[in-house]
Amino acid sequence: MENTISTDVLVIGGGGAAVTAAVSAAALGADVILASKEPIGYGDTRISMGMIANPCMKEDDSEKEFCNDLLECGEHLNNPEIAWILAKKAHRAREISEGFGHLFQRDKDGLIGPGVAFFSGGHSKARTLRSPPSNGIGIGNALRAAAVRSGVRVLEETAAHKLLKDGDRVNGAVCYDLARGGAIIISAGAVILATGGAGWLYYPHTDCMSGACGDGYSLAYEAGAELTDMEQVQFVPFALTHPAPLCGIFFGDPASAGPAGVIRNAHGEAVLHNVHNRTRAQVTGLMSELLSRGEGTEHGGLLLDLSANLLTEDGRRMWETRNRLGQFDAVRAAYGEKAYRWEESLDVAPTAHYNMGGVKVDTETQSSVKGLFAAGQVMGGVFGGDRLGSASLTEVFVFGEIAGQEAARAAKGARPARPADAKRAAGELTGLIGRCGKYTPIQLKRRLQDVMWNKVGILRYETGMKEALAEFALIEAQARDIRTCASRTFNRDALDVIELRHMLRCALMITRSALTRRETRGAHLRPDCPNRDDENFARNITVRESDGEMKISKPETGKCHG
Repeated sequence: MENTISTDVLVIGGGGAAVTAAVSAAALGADVILASKEPIGYGDTRISMGMIANPCMKEDDSEKEFCNDLLECGEHLNNPEIAWILAKKAHRAREISEGFGHLFQRDKDGLIGPGVAFFSGGHSKARTLRSPPSNGIGIGNALRAAAVRSGVRVLEETAAHKLLKDGDRVNGAVCYDLARGGAIIISAGAVILATGGAGWLYYPHTDCMSGACGDGYSLAYEAGAELTDMEQVQFVPFALTHPAPLCGIFFGDPASAGPAGVIRNAHGEAVLHNVHNRTRAQVTGLMSELLSRGEGTEHGGLLLDLSANLLTEDGRRMWETRNRLGQFDAVRAAYGEKAYRWEESLDVAPTAHYNMGGVKVDTETQSSVKGLFAAGQVMGGVFGGDRLGSASLTEVFVFGEIAGQEAARAAKGARPARPADAKRAAGELTGLIGRCGKYTPIQLKRRLQDVMWNKVGILRYETGMKEALAEFALIEAQARDIRTCASRTFNRDALDVIELRHMLRCALMITRSALTRRETRGAHLRPDCPNRDDENFARNITVRESDGEMKISKPETGKCHG
């Protein structure tokens, strides 16, 4: 059973970048379909802390200062032109979000200005806006309302299986309709990928939603698009370690430690001071080295001691602010009232949070394949080797708008998808129902996640990564002997098979890129290559498909994103 529909612009995803792209394309008169695995307004946008970087609120700040912070944090793997666009258009993030109906914090006069700006991890200036009391939930609700008001056609519980092409141009996609159990063939003049990242590769050591399976990276790769910096996976330092259902839940970046916060080992010895002035990658790397030396607690974490902050007026004010935002609610649920009040140390460990790499695009968010655009976390180039705190929500609105506008213009006159290609891909989905193999897809997903965390996690060694490649090959072979339930509607096994395919391809891109980058840079930490090597690696690692093979390249000359 299959359903065939057509549109000018197909947006794949359901979070901030996807909705902004869809609404922006519709505003230019394009017919738009928004296809999402999850309900619109969910995904990682909804579980974010709802904070955006909004430069120039103070006299000592500027767009140039913000751009410099982006480049310094990204260790200059960023595409400087794209980073500058983000800095120059950062104000649009607040304007778009508030236009959708989500308001950020004002001062006592009802204005956004110096009095409401605060520091977030890695920034040199106070330029982050909060959105209490609902945080990301409020943004998610506003996104959903904006999609409805715009007249965009929404397909929820719809997972993208494969992009369709006419020659060298993307012109649609084949998707799996989870609710009805059939294939949907969508012919489109242009396609925007806004599917988020791949944090679920590291479950349970991740704070990402379960839909973050790297779908967009895999779809783009299969369509022939070039990807960049896939080895750059951000792990944030302060996540819960127990109980098991709360493992990996993030509650703070280095700035959350405050000026007096310290990290202690299992014996109570202070092992890291000045936490709040370091980047996420720096703190995560130092913590991982301590844990690898056996200095962790029985729960696999270190102890974050925030109690000294309570001795100063600024520290007490910080506690009140963070808890008014609900930032430590998860701590209260996991560790109790004393930990929540910073009266006893918090057991913390790093967790997978964000993918800096992604689809390589130009300044108009166009990929290397005609008709294919990308925005949000699936897009590479803007953050390079590491991401500043609160910058991701800024990015999704800024580049979501650009992608929507450019795709609407590009869609005019495009030809529909070729029936033969669409029918073949739809048939692959039909074959997922009621298979009688040996392995269940969830078993293989869990094995893949375990391999990624242990072999291609925070600290990466050549030996471990090569072992991971062998494991991937075995899992891929076993995935051909899969067992799925026979239900046609809401068949979670079928969705797991689709996601496993995307996850395997994404894991391979990350690992092979990580093996190629024989240095430590950004979030990519190689203890066996501990130094930064500007002579050989001050450039981007790129991935693309060529004649059925995965090609990894490091330009021998030239600058990053040259």
